[in-house]
Amino acid sequence: MSLSTLPSNQPVLPIADGNTADDASQLLSLRNISYYIGQQRLLSNIDIDISVNETVSLVGPNGAGKSTLVKLILGLIEPTKGSLIAHQPLQLGYVPQRFTIPPILPLRVSDLLGQANKKRLTAEQRQFIFDNLSLTHLLSRQMLHLSGGETQRVLLARALLDKPNLLILDEPMQGLDPDTEVWLYQFIDKLPDFLRCAMLVISHDLHWVMRGSRRVICLNKHICCEGQPSEIAISTEFKKLFGHYYEQPYVHQPHACQHHAPNDIEQ
Repeated sequence: MSLSTLPSNQPVLPIADGNTADDASQLLSLRNISYYIGQQRLLSNIDIDISVNETVSLVGPNGAGKSTLVKLILGLIEPTKGSLIAHQPLQLGYVPQRFTIPPILPLRVSDLLGQANKKRLTAEQRQFIFDNLSLTHLLSRQMLHLSGGETQRVLLARALLDKPNLLILDEPMQGLDPDTEVWLYQFIDKLPDFLRCAMLVISHDLHWVMRGSRRVICLNKHICCEGQPSEIAISTEFKKLFGHYYEQPYVHQPHACQHHAPNDIEQ
């Protein structure tokens, strides 16, 4: 996604009525969502609930509708049928799969990060993000001159600086070396309380999804299956899409948050 097409406003979604215990734990619901372009079906009958501070992994083959679903949540397109219901006011953060900048645009890291709302976090909290994503030395650099890992750290920081309550990560580890992948996953998994939020992670990395997720949704224009990794790994629908993929029963073991980027990331 290019800079010019990044969403500038949050979608205005209907807020659910009522104040029950269930409402308090829910953040966003998609109800019977379908999306068509002409006669082409991209999504049909999607029902998803995302709870406060819950992490959900979304997997599926190419053409499954993952990007379309993200655009619907971001408010970039409207569903053909169905509704998106916010149970609380949404503050969205988004880390795109691709971030392209016109070569003639002189955009520094500090320029991009400076677009965040400075009232959302304290100065100390902002500095925590800069320090833990190892960004201070990059502030004067042009975005065009950053490595893949540096760019992903900057984009993650840009999203977190707005203190989202729903963070969407679209293939956040694409093109990164294994050490950087592990480090970023650990950072995301152990966000401090002031940054905790619900996360929707779109990923082709089945190794991480099946070992590092608590809940997985398998999409192929409709929801094929969902649940804990140990449950869907043995489901017929999952095997049809990804082949025989066996995992031991899932036990989540969070890693300690690292405070510095891997040594092999360009400084």
